[in-house]
Amino acid sequence: MSTATKVTGKNNQQQAQKVIKLLDELGLDASPDNYQLFHAYVSGEKPSLAKEIRPLIKDKALDQTQCTTLHKRYFAGTDLTDQALKAGGKFSKELGTVLRMLSAAERNTVEYEKTLSGATDILAQANDDKSLKEMVDTLLAATTKMQDHTQQLEKKLNKTTDEVNSLRTNLEQVRTEAMTDALTGIANRKRFDESMLLHCSASEEGEKPLSLILCDIDHFKRFNDTWGHQTGDQIIRFVASCLQRHASKSHLVARYGGEEFAVIMPDTDGQTAFDLADNIRASVESKKLLRKSTNEDMGTVTVSLGVAQFSQNDSIEDLIEHADEALYRSKHAGRNKVSINSDAAKGRDAA
Repeated sequence: MSTATKVTGKNNQQQAQKVIKLLDELGLDASPDNYQLFHAYVSGEKPSLAKEIRPLIKDKALDQTQCTTLHKRYFAGTDLTDQALKAGGKFSKELGTVLRMLSAAERNTVEYEKTLSGATDILAQANDDKSLKEMVDTLLAATTKMQDHTQQLEKKLNKTTDEVNSLRTNLEQVRTEAMTDALTGIANRKRFDESMLLHCSASEEGEKPLSLILCDIDHFKRFNDTWGHQTGDQIIRFVASCLQRHASKSHLVARYGGEEFAVIMPDTDGQTAFDLADNIRASVESKKLLRKSTNEDMGTVTVSLGVAQFSQNDSIEDLIEHADEALYRSKHAGRNKVSINSDAAKGRDAA
């Protein structure tokens, strides 16, 4: 086993122990949903969740009703519940066993300390070999019992860690599928909403720029009416691929709805987003599409785009509204254009 694998395994085990301890301290059931919620908090994989849940844990004001609400907010929209019931039934039982063993370990530790204390008294009063032998036998028995229990607990924790990793892999796979648009393979609206919450919070906390592009296929209904819905799907996939090709790894490209798309761009100012949007516009316009079924020339597809930069005083809804207003301005100006809703970049609308 490599050093990296050992470190990862140790980190996973430590996280599992933290989750178990938190659930026990808060008096919450070790259910798959609760474990998923608290593991996301402990691992730091959802900063917005951590920000919301931290004060509740600090004040010990987190009950099962709140946990259920938080889980629905951050993990809903997937088939996680069914998957968790399939993969997590045994896992949940394992967590309960570990909690009981941890409690037993605490009791055994107290008993062991009492035994040591008693041995000290015997040693102080011992005046013959028989007394010393009794003391040694007592200590050996207590130490052996403690070692056996520690080994059992370690095995159980390792087994539970394996269960945790298996369940996480299963749930993450389901989650990825549920957050992906089936037609295009890019993120869907649910993933977009979650990412907006995450990136807007990060932008506020780190005071870093964040920009949003909204993109709409021009005259899409006309393509659908003329060539049929299968050809319409082909056009949607084509535009999605253009967006993906121009976006960087840190950007999230999503199907916002119907023939409309979005690109979330963290650490990106409005001007840079504007330039990227215009590259996307030009790329889409430069391609001529052929109908797959008949190889007929369908002509040129164009898109209109709107760009907005997040302001510290904005809400998520404000950012989307600003980008939507810019998109509307592009369409109103004749389509196949990019507009930006930003005081710092007025006059940069492009065709």
